[in-house]
Amino acid sequence: MCPSHGKHKTLTSRPNHWLRMSWGLTCWLLCSLLVPTMAWPPLWWQAVHGYDGTKPWNSYMTYTAAFFGPNAMPVFETLDARTLKTHRIDVASDVFWGFGDQTQSISAQINYMLWPGRVVVSGWGTLVEHYKTTMAIRDIRASTVESGEQTFIIGDLYLSTQVRIVEEAKYRPDLKIEWVLKTASSNTSAGARNFDTPGYALRGAVGKSWIRPQAFVQELRLVGNVGFLSYQLNNHQQNDASTGALQVQLRRNHLTWSNEAAGYYGWTDKGDRPMVLRSKLTYGNGPLKYYVQYQHALHDYPFRRVQAGVGFDLYPKNKDR
Repeated sequence: MCPSHGKHKTLTSRPNHWLRMSWGLTCWLLCSLLVPTMAWPPLWWQAVHGYDGTKPWNSYMTYTAAFFGPNAMPVFETLDARTLKTHRIDVASDVFWGFGDQTQSISAQINYMLWPGRVVVSGWGTLVEHYKTTMAIRDIRASTVESGEQTFIIGDLYLSTQVRIVEEAKYRPDLKIEWVLKTASSNTSAGARNFDTPGYALRGAVGKSWIRPQAFVQELRLVGNVGFLSYQLNNHQQNDASTGALQVQLRRNHLTWSNEAAGYYGWTDKGDRPMVLRSKLTYGNGPLKYYVQYQHALHDYPFRRVQAGVGFDLYPKNKDR
């Protein structure tokens, strides 16, 4: 390359350089002018809550089950002490109502079998949620969504590992433990729908079945859960809670009816001690399982729920389980 050619190349590149700088400066000026007009939190919210800017806006919120949406920190489904021997996918639709909150959501759970009948990893959470609250509930929760109505995708997701400790035999029960990680995957804490904070849980499950093939109720099974739950409330606080559940299952042929009481007990005593009753019918014959469940709130969880779902085993389940 001759010197004159190199010099010509350098000179012609300068206009492009100045053009990029001018464009960047223009964008910066526009943002500087527009951003101050977008007050946060919203002006109407500041008026309702007497906000003076001396503390974070989210400190006006109560990060517990009674003051957020139904999918924020729900009572976990009771853990059956038996461990899956197949991969499994569940999809469910939930309808929550009552107490000034109407919510519809779709959730999913994936169970991946690492070691058949011994180790399973799972992931679950809310995929889509639509809700509408009254203005009174909006303000009690300090939600920043003025209309009290919104549709969003992806709530807080959960990951878990389940390990079988003991398998049921004639005189001994099933025993299993589970570690759960709560991720901060949502972006809806401002609407008081999900905490968008991390957490974890550890729980154990014990279960024992009594089988009488010739009786009307061919299997009676008792299941108990006990554990510990910890989750972040906001930027600087953490809630610790003990968890528990007791379930009775009745099975005849391919139909199972389970009833349970479950809940957790937090330390703040500000709506963090939810207790629920659940009744669930499951029909399964082959890889597909269909179920419908009703949930009734007893304390610190102001939602009633009806759930309908389907589960699919990716490989045939062992006939004896």
